[in-house]
Amino acid sequence: MLNLTSQSLRNFAKQALQRSRVKLVYQRVTLTRFTTLFFFLALINCIILIILQSIAFTDNEAASEIISGFLTQANITQTRVVFISGDELYECSDIPQRGNSGCAVLVSADADNANVSSTKPHNSRRQALDESEVSFLSVNLTKRHHKVHAKTEVDMNGQIDGLQLDNGQSLDQTCLQSLIWLNDVIHDSMAEDIVTLTFQVWLLLLSFVTILNESLPHLGAAIAGHVLVTAWAGYRLNNTYKLQAHYETLIVQQACNDVDFLGSWWNVRADHTIPILVFNAVALVLATYLASRLYKVYAQQSFNRVGASSRIHNIYRLALVLSVCVQLGGFFAIASTAMWLDKASSGTIKSVAQHLSLYRAVFSTMGVLELPWAILGWTYVRREDRRQFIVFAGISLLLLASSSGIFASPLYQFIFQTWPFFATMTITSYLLIVLTSILGVWCRTQFGKGLSEFLKEEETPEGADFAPVYYAPEKFKLDLNRAQSSFDSEEKDRELPVDSLPFALAAHRQPVQKPPRARFSFHSRFKTSSVYSDMNRGTVKLSSTPPLFRDTLSSVRDTLSTLSSFSSLSPISERSPPPSLPSASQKSDKFVRDSRGSASHSNIVADQNEHTERTGDHPEYHGSPISRSPSDRARVRKAPVQCVMSAFGACSCLFLGIGLPNSEYKARLFPSIGHSTLSQYSRNACRESCKKNALLAHNAYNHSLYDLSCPNHRIIEFNPY
Repeated sequence: MLNLTSQSLRNFAKQALQRSRVKLVYQRVTLTRFTTLFFFLALINCIILIILQSIAFTDNEAASEIISGFLTQANITQTRVVFISGDELYECSDIPQRGNSGCAVLVSADADNANVSSTKPHNSRRQALDESEVSFLSVNLTKRHHKVHAKTEVDMNGQIDGLQLDNGQSLDQTCLQSLIWLNDVIHDSMAEDIVTLTFQVWLLLLSFVTILNESLPHLGAAIAGHVLVTAWAGYRLNNTYKLQAHYETLIVQQACNDVDFLGSWWNVRADHTIPILVFNAVALVLATYLASRLYKVYAQQSFNRVGASSRIHNIYRLALVLSVCVQLGGFFAIASTAMWLDKASSGTIKSVAQHLSLYRAVFSTMGVLELPWAILGWTYVRREDRRQFIVFAGISLLLLASSSGIFASPLYQFIFQTWPFFATMTITSYLLIVLTSILGVWCRTQFGKGLSEFLKEEETPEGADFAPVYYAPEKFKLDLNRAQSSFDSEEKDRELPVDSLPFALAAHRQPVQKPPRARFSFHSRFKTSSVYSDMNRGTVKLSSTPPLFRDTLSSVRDTLSTLSSFSSLSPISERSPPPSLPSASQKSDKFVRDSRGSASHSNIVADQNEHTERTGDHPEYHGSPISRSPSDRARVRKAPVQCVMSAFGACSCLFLGIGLPNSEYKARLFPSIGHSTLSQYSRNACRESCKKNALLAHNAYNHSLYDLSCPNHRIIEFNPY
């Protein structure tokens, strides 16, 4: 019973690990040293910046408690709007944009123009609250308890006229009203800390998904996010010094009779903001360098796979830009919506806002729709799903309409003008929504042009133990129109010159018949059982998966029925190689039998391999003949895709676009054969067969084929013209 329980637990653990894809995650993270460095850079940077951002949030929270303590004791209800415009502090009974707001200058940098009496004593030495009354966060992040010792001053009507501190200083209503602005600024800074902290987590997730999916859009979005967060960290440091100057000039020196409520808090805040900027800048530089390395790998996999034309590549680039905009736009839209709801529901804005319930309903609806909008923008273009596009377009219209209409609100305009961070987030979000909507409609016009099939074929099957096939696009071109006109120019069958035929056919003086005319049908869109049979589409990448290989062999068999009479390959013999090459008549007779179905593909491959070994002293054969044991040769004969396509002829490769597996895949197929030996053998075998069939195709079809080689064991590169 105990053994059964332990066995079931082990099975459950194995299934859990398989479902969690831990192995896949580990393989993707440790794929190269650049992927490993990129992942750990994102992880370490996120942890450090979360800690620093949490410290900054704690600083702002401590300052907010100090200011709120004075406002609460003085019974300041915060029903009036206080804001800074230029070098003046204004107090209004309503939003200034509405008119009849009753705004008045509360404090000015010029004491003569302020409501504060110009005869107010102005000491050259600033007086600060005693440390026993109010204390602040120290540099070592230890929060000290603060106490406010102040007595309320009541006028003849029983209203609180101000506060009197223990040291004899008094705080009048002008000073206390000016603290409303300071409290709002600190509250906004706390909201900025939360958004920035969340943004760091979002960057980590983007970096992780980039490595896990080898995704170019996530990589681009991550780098763009690093640029934005670094720029904001620099601006926030500059804004800290600017706010400190306003605080010291307008509040401490003018409104509050040189009473400093925050003491060294501004210096502590600056000391904690500088490391955030430094770490963001360093992370941006390192992430950009590593991303450039990863981009080369991911772009090569995405753009240089066999099977995509330049038109597909252009559409794919458009989809990548759309994906980057969707990811960035989704975060900024949600963040700006959350910041607006928080601002409108607290502080003085809540008391003066009109139609607040309508605002909350609109922005709550926007926040709910923005997440599915981002998801649909990512998926519909890859699936070419028309229904998803309709939903995506509808949400985009709602977001554009609500975002554009909200700018007409006086309350929104006031918050936009007085809160730089919110303005930055809103503008960025709006531009990304507009750009995403335009790109989304543009991508919709590209439906049905092959992007969906290309993306499906681009994804490597999970658990597949083969590497993808790549090619050089400039060397892989086929002019179908020119091929069509060349075949049409031949009105009737003709015999080729005998001297131009291969040795085997020249010996028998057999007439050569022209192969069936190639037929090319061009339709705007037609249904086929496989994208590989669509002549209007670019050739697609081929792998060594058995179903695809079976489909390819069925097409090759049809081509072989025409090409077998022109072939100059070695005859099919027994497993023991003959001491010398067979005669021309033997070769011709043997291949006539092969064309009638008596020979198998594996025998042809084996014979071609043996022929390559026997011709090791050929001028084009680089290297000495390779000796193998019978068991090794038997393993080579069983190669499913090794050189079968090149051995069957360049003519079949011409129209099928067949690719060969790379050397790593061969080494895994044949572990007993050395990697270098197998690579050399397959290179020479492919080269010999390519050259033979290039000559054959030239004589039979009167076409000039060249540049037929297997330089990197991956594809046969050719250009028919």
